Amino acid sequence: MKRVVQIGLVVMVFAGMGVAQELPRVLVFSKTAGFRHGCIEPSVKAMQEISEGHFIVEATEDSSEFTPGNLSRFDAVVFMNTTQDVLDETQQAAFEEYLLTGGGYVGVHAAADTEYDWPFYGKLLGGAWFKTHPAVQEATVIVEDGHHPTMSHLPEKWVRTDEWYEYRANPRDHVHVLASLDESTYQVRDGMGDHPIVWTTPVGKGAAIYTGGGHTDESFSEPAFREHLLRSVHWAIDDGWIDLVPATGLDGWTGSDEWINATSVAPASDNPKALAPVTHDGHGGVMVNGDGHVADLRTATDFGDVEVHVEFMVPEGSNSGVYLQDRYEVQILDSWGKLDPQHDDCGGIYQRWDDNREPRGYEGRPPRVNAARKPGHWQTYDIVFRAPRFDADGKKIANARFERVVHNGIVVHEDVELTGYTRAGNGGPEVAVGPLRLQGDHGPVAYRNIRIRRIDEPGSH
Repeated sequence: MKRVVQIGLVVMVFAGMGVAQELPRVLVFSKTAGFRHGCIEPSVKAMQEISEGHFIVEATEDSSEFTPGNLSRFDAVVFMNTTQDVLDETQQAAFEEYLLTGGGYVGVHAAADTEYDWPFYGKLLGGAWFKTHPAVQEATVIVEDGHHPTMSHLPEKWVRTDEWYEYRANPRDHVHVLASLDESTYQVRDGMGDHPIVWTTPVGKGAAIYTGGGHTDESFSEPAFREHLLRSVHWAIDDGWIDLVPATGLDGWTGSDEWINATSVAPASDNPKALAPVTHDGHGGVMVNGDGHVADLRTATDFGDVEVHVEFMVPEGSNSGVYLQDRYEVQILDSWGKLDPQHDDCGGIYQRWDDNREPRGYEGRPPRVNAARKPGHWQTYDIVFRAPRFDADGKKIANARFERVVHNGIVVHEDVELTGYTRAGNGGPEVAVGPLRLQGDHGPVAYRNIRIRRIDEPGSH
């Protein structure tokens, strides 16, 4: 629940006037109705320490604070080693509404030993309530999504000591797993085989993350674990959004090292059909394909149902595209001033293609209106995409769908169903998850501020 809160303090900001902004607020909740961890006091102290300059912590064990009015003050809530039934039905309803309308949840360790009879809470955990645990010992955590902002500071194999929970169910089919345990590296009790230990869950307009670490006092003085907690809270505050354009290089993307990460970009002064990137001390944030003849970029991480924000620039006559799941294209083109836009114009959903039928191109969708700006100007897409659905046997039971495409603030598509992938989409079969892809071989293009968030299945609450 990323808020911008203005307070009544006016300050001078160089050449203009600005207002001071309050830091986000986080509620750290550590009520126990069962086993009480001795690390609760050190953990709350650690949260207060790592929050400095990032967010404001309020710590409580008073469940009466879970009211709509009070929760609205907070951008995220941390369940810090809570146990058993800590909220009554009225408080549960308030917290559920808080999350569905954009609040953030961070569950730490015994948060999985909490609210066994509350189905909504079980969804945050992917059904993985606590079952048992072996003795505290060293183990290897396998980081599965090293590009997620909560994990990107960690090595692929993260060796640490903690109490390693085993869960009643494997959550993998219901959550996005960030890390799992290598059970061969420690003495299990019952064992799970596939053993997720950190995962995220989309929930309404908000987001949830659970991390299985955090039993020992030492965990909360461990730099890597503290950083993981800090990043988890930031991610929850930001409603689960992930920034895909790195400050330098092309980390998080695969396919080509010919793209340039620049500080800014503009049409070349000597050629309006080319882009000229500007670099400065290796700091960038703008990915530029200057000559238009390089390989496509794909995210190193796969996604299913998502919201995506993309900002792009093309020079005169240029062409690119944003492919959801590597297969379904929203076209990018210099379509400035065109009166009758088609599926292959900017904002169009590109047609499908079949050499064995006539016409070979079909099911393309033109934008409702031509919302394109002049070449050389930044433009935006805001996309809500639903992935195809498959049954347990892998048979497709629902088509992919663009729920909404907004081009430069104007809705150009709503509820567009795709019976298969669009032309130039990945030639393989349709899948439940796949990478975001940026086309690079049809003309110069630049991208910045690409953000993505996983979203709930429609009607799941």
